[in-house]
Order: sequence, then structure tokens, then C-alpha cells
Amino acid sequence: MRACQQFNNIEEKILHTQTLLKRNKKNTQRYMQNSDYFKRSAVSTVPNSDPIRVGIIGLSSHKGWAFKAHYPAISQLPSQFQITALYNEKIETSLETIKKLKLSEATAFPNLESFASSTNIDMFVVCNCVPDHYKTIIPLMEHSKKNPNLKYIFVEWAIGSSIHQVEVIYKAVAERGLQSIVALQGRKSPYILRAKELISQGYIGEINSIEIAANGAWYGYNRHMKSPMFIYEMENGVNLVTTTFAHTIDILQYITGSYFSRINSMLFNNIPEQELLDEYGKKTGKKVPKTVPDHLLFQGALMNGNVPVSCSFKGGKPTKKFTKNLVIDIHGTKGDIKLEGDAGFAEISNLVLYYNGFREEGIPAAPGQASYDTTKEFTEVYHLRNYNAILGNIYRLYQSVADFHFNTQNLTNVPSQFIMQGFEFKGYPTLMDALILHRLIENVYRSNIIGSTVNVSNITQHV
Repeated sequence: MRACQQFNNIEEKILHTQTLLKRNKKNTQRYMQNSDYFKRSAVSTVPNSDPIRVGIIGLSSHKGWAFKAHYPAISQLPSQFQITALYNEKIETSLETIKKLKLSEATAFPNLESFASSTNIDMFVVCNCVPDHYKTIIPLMEHSKKNPNLKYIFVEWAIGSSIHQVEVIYKAVAERGLQSIVALQGRKSPYILRAKELISQGYIGEINSIEIAANGAWYGYNRHMKSPMFIYEMENGVNLVTTTFAHTIDILQYITGSYFSRINSMLFNNIPEQELLDEYGKKTGKKVPKTVPDHLLFQGALMNGNVPVSCSFKGGKPTKKFTKNLVIDIHGTKGDIKLEGDAGFAEISNLVLYYNGFREEGIPAAPGQASYDTTKEFTEVYHLRNYNAILGNIYRLYQSVADFHFNTQNLTNVPSQFIMQGFEFKGYPTLMDALILHRLIENVYRSNIIGSTVNVSNITQHV
């Protein structure tokens, strides 16, 4: 184990981390090749195999989530995926996108029915606005019966605007016999997987408490004038609970390998009006209504170990200059893990992981970390300086789909372990995982309304 080295502050530790990474670049690359969670897809090159043909709903040539994350992820996996179809409300948008992005194999479809029934699609990717998901996916399942080649549907979170919509979508996809993938991409973050590894292998002992503090920037006192209206209206299902909280709590459950047994929550909308900012970030003096919450207080107990979890999710930016937008503290009997991020959305933030505990000699550490041995105590600082979490986590989801597709001989009999990822390292989140998370969200709302603790130990049943 590396000899102990003293540092005056954490900034010196991080600087030392970067120096170690430069000195040991070859060792880092070798580790990443051997690591289950850092390595490239096992099928990065797929000889004598046709790529998965992808039909995307909601891809434009210059803006939107599909353009920022899904398109570049697919583009980096050309042996595994190929965009063959586009659908937007206006066919002109699809035609322009095909031209500007040089999607030579793609066809623009004038309506949803012709898109859904095309036999040149193996996978649907649904990336339009969440309020439009239900009215898109349900007819998509019906019209796609004319396409015998369809195997997958990849849906952006939050699936639908209500739990009722999510349940109907879940049943429709199941009846259609498709393998589902859901963009709960925080599970693929290298920092989340590192934390999960440390916990699952006992490096912090038994977990005894967890605290989370996060900021959802959309829901503070100000709103950019070009920000979409639907994320500020409660009926649309996109709010502090379904975005910042949902992604973060899904990550927490995934890291710890446990669902909640009981929860208690309080929701606040203390900022019913927001002031609009112009394109330069200056206040316009005009105020607009907001019906979604701007603060969530959440506490609960995990099933495994009856671990107390306390969380505060608020709208806007941190009130203190040096406060991070996201802080997750996990305390164990043998050590602690801290995850910090500049964005309150853990699934799209490039995080920093700090680990302090006791570890046996010879245990491999993450690439690029700094390690400090004080005979019994071991500290790790892990950060990938140039990691693009917006692209990287979605990219890893597509890698997992490719691994499953090209390593499965008979896709008509989908392995049961991919019906629901649960807390497994391998695989990807599915509509079943999403439905369980939505049931937790529904109980967050319920707890707030009735003003008491709610038993959620049965939300994984009957799915």
C-alpha cells in the first residue's frame, strides 16, 4: 500500500490526484480495461452483425435532450447502433435534422403511424416532452404491431405525467412483448458504480445513516424566459419531486441495494411566482406563476438495516457561495462516502467521490484517485476531470443494451434478469424499475397530503 502522505487541505489532495493520474497513465488505462464498470462495451466491435436500427422521436438538429445526449451516444457506437428513422411533429424538423446531422440511412416520417409500422426499426427511442409521452407511446404500441422486427423501446424519464399513465404504458409495452430501457442513467455514472462497489464489498461496514442536500435550479426565485413552461405546472409531471428527487433517490437505492420501508415527506410551494430573466440573465420585472413545489423535505428508513435517510431538495442555487448543489453523505461503521456535484441533478453531474475508511492491502482502487495510508485508515479522492456526464451516462446505457443484444441468441425469450435491473451491476433500468420508483413518488405526495409517515414496503409487489 502506498506510503502515508500528509496534506494541509483537500485542494492539495486533489492536485496530488491529478499528478498521480499523469504519472500512472498506463496503469490507469490497464485498470479501466479490466474493470467491469469502466471498460468499454464487450461488443465495441461487432463483426458480421447488423447494428440495431434506431427510430428516434424528438431529435432535432440543434437543441433538445435527444440532440445533447442520445444522438452523440449513438454516434460513438456505430457498430452497434444506426439511426434509420425520425419522427417529429413537423416533418420539416426531421428532414432538416437528417440533412444537418448527415444521417444518410435515416427516413423522415410524416406521422406516428407510418413511423411505428416501419420494418426498418429495431428500437424506438422516445425523447419528446414528458407530457407527450403517453399520447405518443400508447398509439406507438398499437401501430408497431405491423413491424415484426421491433425488439426494444428506450423511454426517457419520467415516462408519463402521472402514475396512472406510467402503469398503462408499462402494461402496453409488456403486452407488445418489447424489452424496455428507461433513462435512469445515474446508475451508469462511474462515481455511483464506485460507491456501490465500496459499499457492496463492505469497505464502509454497515451503513448507519445517510444525508442528502440538493438544489434543483429551475424552481428558485428566477426563471429564464426561454425555459419551457411545462416544467412549472404540476399537472405535467415534471417537477422537483419527479426530477431532482427521483433521480437522486433512485441512485441512492441502487448504491445501497435497498428500497425504503417507510417514508415521510413535506412539500412546499413558497415561491408561487418567479421573475423572468432575459437572454443575458438580467431581471425583466415580469413575474409568472409556478404551481410545482420549490422545496421537499424527505426522510425514511431503508429496508436493509433500518437505515435512516434524511433529505432536503430545494429550488434555485445554493445560498452559500461555497456550497455544492448536490451533497450525499453515507456513513458506515468502518468508513464514510461523500459524493458532491455542481448540479443538483446527480444523473447529469460530473461528481467527486470521497471515501475514508479501512481497507485491506491489495484491494484495487479507482483510476485517478489519490490514496493515503495511515496504517489502518485509507482515503480516496476520485474524480474524472473531463468526464461529460450528460453524454457519458447515456452512452453507458446504450453500451449495456448492445452487450445484451449481441450476446443473446434468442431475443424472443428475454432473460428474467433484464425484466428488472433492480440493484444488479449489469443490465439497465427497465419500465418495471421505473414503475417502482413512481410508486415511491406517489407515496411522497400522499405523505405530504395526509401529514404522516407512510409504509412503502410493498411497492415492489404486483409489478
